[in-house]
Amino acid sequence: MTSTPGSLPPNPSSDRYSGASNPGNGRVARDYLPLVPRPQVVIDEGDDFDLSYLVMVLKRRLLTFVGVASLTTLGLAFWHITRPPSFRGGFELLVEPVTVVNKLDLGEAPFLEDLNEGQMGLDYNSQIQVLRSPSVLAPILSSIRERHPQITYEELNDKLSINRQGESKILAIAYRDNDPQVMEFVLSQLAQGFIDYSVQDRQADLRRGLEFLDDQLKQKWQEVASIESNLSDFQKQHDLVDINSVSASVTERMNAMLAQQEALRVEQSAQATLYNNLLQQVGLSPNVAVRVGSLSESPQYQALLEDYRLLEQEIALQSARFDIDTPMVQALEAERQKLLPLLQQEAARILGGISMTLNPQQLGFQGEVSQALKQQLVNTANQVQVLETRGVAIAQVIEVLQSEIQFLADLGRSFQQIERELTVAEDSLNQILATRQELRFQMARQNAPWELMTPLDASVITPMNNLPRKLVLSGVVGLLLGGAAALLQDRLDRGFHSTDDIIEATKLPALATIPYVRVLEHQTLLMDVGLMTNLDSWLGAQHPTSTKAQGPTSFAFGEAFYSLHTNLRLLSSDNPMQVITVTSARPSEGKSTVSAHLAIAATHMDRRVLIIDADMRQPHQHEMFSLANRTGLSNVITGNKVEGVDVIQSVPGNSKLKVLCAGLTPPSPGGLLSSQRMKQLVESLRQKFDLIIIDTPPMMGITDAKLAATHADGLLLVTKMGRTTRSEVKRVLSDLDNTIQAPLLGLVLNGVTSDRGNGDYHRYYASSYGHQRV
Repeated sequence: MTSTPGSLPPNPSSDRYSGASNPGNGRVARDYLPLVPRPQVVIDEGDDFDLSYLVMVLKRRLLTFVGVASLTTLGLAFWHITRPPSFRGGFELLVEPVTVVNKLDLGEAPFLEDLNEGQMGLDYNSQIQVLRSPSVLAPILSSIRERHPQITYEELNDKLSINRQGESKILAIAYRDNDPQVMEFVLSQLAQGFIDYSVQDRQADLRRGLEFLDDQLKQKWQEVASIESNLSDFQKQHDLVDINSVSASVTERMNAMLAQQEALRVEQSAQATLYNNLLQQVGLSPNVAVRVGSLSESPQYQALLEDYRLLEQEIALQSARFDIDTPMVQALEAERQKLLPLLQQEAARILGGISMTLNPQQLGFQGEVSQALKQQLVNTANQVQVLETRGVAIAQVIEVLQSEIQFLADLGRSFQQIERELTVAEDSLNQILATRQELRFQMARQNAPWELMTPLDASVITPMNNLPRKLVLSGVVGLLLGGAAALLQDRLDRGFHSTDDIIEATKLPALATIPYVRVLEHQTLLMDVGLMTNLDSWLGAQHPTSTKAQGPTSFAFGEAFYSLHTNLRLLSSDNPMQVITVTSARPSEGKSTVSAHLAIAATHMDRRVLIIDADMRQPHQHEMFSLANRTGLSNVITGNKVEGVDVIQSVPGNSKLKVLCAGLTPPSPGGLLSSQRMKQLVESLRQKFDLIIIDTPPMMGITDAKLAATHADGLLLVTKMGRTTRSEVKRVLSDLDNTIQAPLLGLVLNGVTSDRGNGDYHRYYASSYGHQRV
């Protein structure tokens, strides 16, 4: 199917242009192989510092580097030159004895630890702070100001330095001043003042030690006297001379009483056994047995008892002869009954009210054995009572002795506590007396002050000025500050200055790196538009933009577009890129130049190429190829074509390169680019050309590029080094991710100055292809 140039083609009917799979642009989605940069081989040279990057930054910020370095160097040099000459001098003091001094034998008392610590070595940091304190420097400053009243304490302290010499026992004192005579006098006063301080300080320490010991001694004397008084009052109060002997005597008595108690218990046990046996034999208690013995000695009771016994015999005789019921027996029985109360009354009188149930005859008649048993029973009972009384008395004595022993034990503990306190106080008193004697001996022996190790004369004063060295240091500092200022300015610059920066920031492949060529500032095209048909035209043609005239950079410029064309073709091997939209983030980044040179490079690769200038606001393609812009894209879309004028124009000298200029500027270019007629135009042109390049306006603030990209297979973003800022690129990429339908193929880095390795690249092509045309 064919159409005349400038006519609107009909809608394609093939499956390739069916809008079923992608309603946004009416084309089937294509699978592209993204061109990912080959990973760089990192060679570890043992140093992460990139000198080439530093050189590149210094070249880019040369004005800042030179300005800051020059001002810093000149300022420091002027300051050093105008400074008055300065001198430095000093001396050394031996502040501790070289030989080891034994620690004072001050004992183990806790209150003497401070004195022992003072003998363990000097705290040099604290000593240096003391020497710089007003209490030490003020007397020295007073003697100095008698001759030099202009010197103040702040000046003296600022110019004075005191340091310890390594781990030695020597302090190095130094002083600096502009006048050597003043400095010599100040050093002499400092030396004398420090030596005087050492004497006073040592004497003050010893005096403070003696005063401390005297106070402790007075307290200990009072403590010993108080404890002795308490011990004397304690002995008087309890009538004790030696509590140990008293305790031993009481303990001995206690043991004797315990032995008697034990013997008494044995005797009581024997008497108790005898008493029980006698009680069983006699059958009467001891009291009753005594009373019964009294009945046998009573005549009246014995007479009544005799009558009663005779009556009993008569009753027994008559009972044998007569019955018990006979009057005679009854009369005898009645008489016995009358006599029995009399016996009982008499027995009761003698027994003292003890009720008796025994036979009156038994009470009245007692034999010798019975009387002896009764007597033994009574004696045994009495002995038992005596033993019990002795046991109670011994128990009471033991209880009293136990109380006395417990009391003596309590007194012994109190007495021992007082004696122990007295012993401790006396030991402390003796220790303090010995320590005071030792400290007085140390005062007499250790009275040497600090020793001056260096002579105080003009030889210790040396000049401090070294002007050449200071000038060199000023230059070094100036260079460092200049470099730091240049790096800081480059870091604060939000633009891209290297290909690595923009690739790292965007995470997009760089499909081409276009070197910066100064000649493009004066002419539009650097590559030869015409086709090279034979070897003679390749070798012998002289073109104003040949590499012979422009050098290796021109050749690298052309090779960059050949590489861009090759990369675009390799993005998809099955469905080659046919329609490509070229845009940039902001104006003047070279998108029109890139489009034109990419088209020329493609025609040199024997491809039919069409450039569509879709920048209807500021078109450039007609100027670059010296074509008329009376009619173009706007006329084709609106249908207002000029009669007799071809819309698609051929480039002179290159039959494979066609240009569809922008045409007249319409009121709304975006509306034309998003129209259905624009879509139909692109689809019809696909059948006639191998590559269609759509040159669109920048994306910042204008939507033309996004609208035109909906009809293309991909989008190229042109970025110029040193012009586009990071924020602008970020905004454009975010906008493309949210709205664009065509894939973002990658970046074209334009205006790249010589990166690392480009010097060898240029030399290689200058020597090998210096006469070839671009």
